[in-house]
Amino acid sequence: MEPKQVTVRRWSELSSKPLSEESVRALHVPAKKYRVSVSRYSPGANISGEMRAGAVYLLAGHCQMEFGTQVVPLAAGDVAEFPAGSFRTLVGREAECVVVFAWELPAEFAR
Repeated sequence: MEPKQVTVRRWSELSSKPLSEESVRALHVPAKKYRVSVSRYSPGANISGEMRAGAVYLLAGHCQMEFGTQVVPLAAGDVAEFPAGSFRTLVGREAECVVVFAWELPAEFAR
């Protein structure tokens, strides 16, 4: 079920393993059913676009993500579940931000 609001929690609520790309991939199985990708954003980056509903896992740094009218500050170790739609990411000026995005693929692509 797709979330209507952004929800944020700590990685430690989901797993006792260290947060990494591999540990996120282990949550999203079978692999052919999910898209999991890592993105690195430079300090001060301002990124916007459209995305499917899913989750973002912050591996390093901090940023502010905007989903519609919701503004969500995120730091390393945070996990945010978000609805489909427009987004904007503003990265802090102090350090790079490394995130893992994960979302379920439509049935026609998950074969």
